[in-house]
Amino acid sequence: MLRHLPAVAVGAILLVALAACTVTRVEETDPAAIPSGEPVAQGGEPTGPVTLLGSGQAFELGWRYILYESADGWCTELQMTERTSTSCGPDLLPPEGDSIGSAGALEPLESGITPVEGVVTNDIVSVWIIDEERGRIPATLMPLDDAGLEGQAFLGFMPADGTPTHIQALAMSGEILQTYELP
Repeated sequence: MLRHLPAVAVGAILLVALAACTVTRVEETDPAAIPSGEPVAQGGEPTGPVTLLGSGQAFELGWRYILYESADGWCTELQMTERTSTSCGPDLLPPEGDSIGSAGALEPLESGITPVEGVVTNDIVSVWIIDEERGRIPATLMPLDDAGLEGQAFLGFMPADGTPTHIQALAMSGEILQTYELP
C-alpha cells in the first residue's frame, strides 16, 4: 500500500497542475463592429442624459457618436473598438454669425485614418473635410435636437494617405458658408 502512495501523490499533483493550466479562448474584437447597447460616457462624468447622435461604419471601422453635458461643458465622444475620443468644452455651438462651432481632427488611428469632428448650425446641408492633395471627403451630419440643442454634429474620416487641412460648411444652394482651417 505504501508503494502506491508516491504514485497517487504524483497523480494528484499532475491533476492540480493540469487544472491550473486551462486553455482560455481570447476573442478578438472586430473593428468593423458598431458599438451597441445603452450609450455610456467613457471620457467624462455626465451631469445629465447621454444622447446617441449617430452610428455607422467608415473604412471598415464601426463607430458611435454621443453627446452629454458635464462639469466641463458639453462633451462629444467618438466610440470605436480601437479607441474612444472625448472632447469637452463650454463653446460647442458656433458663435453668432458663424456656421462652424467646435471642430478639429483627432489623432490618427492605427490604420492611419483620421477622424474629423465638430458642430455646425442647422442651415448647413453638407460638411466637407478637405485635403489639398486628395480633395473633399463628405462628413455625416447628426442633429442635436435629441439633446435639446440647436445645431448638428458632424463626423468624417480622412483616408490613411490623406491629411485633413480644412472643413467647409455648405448651404442648400451649394454656397460655402464657412471654411475652417484645421490647426
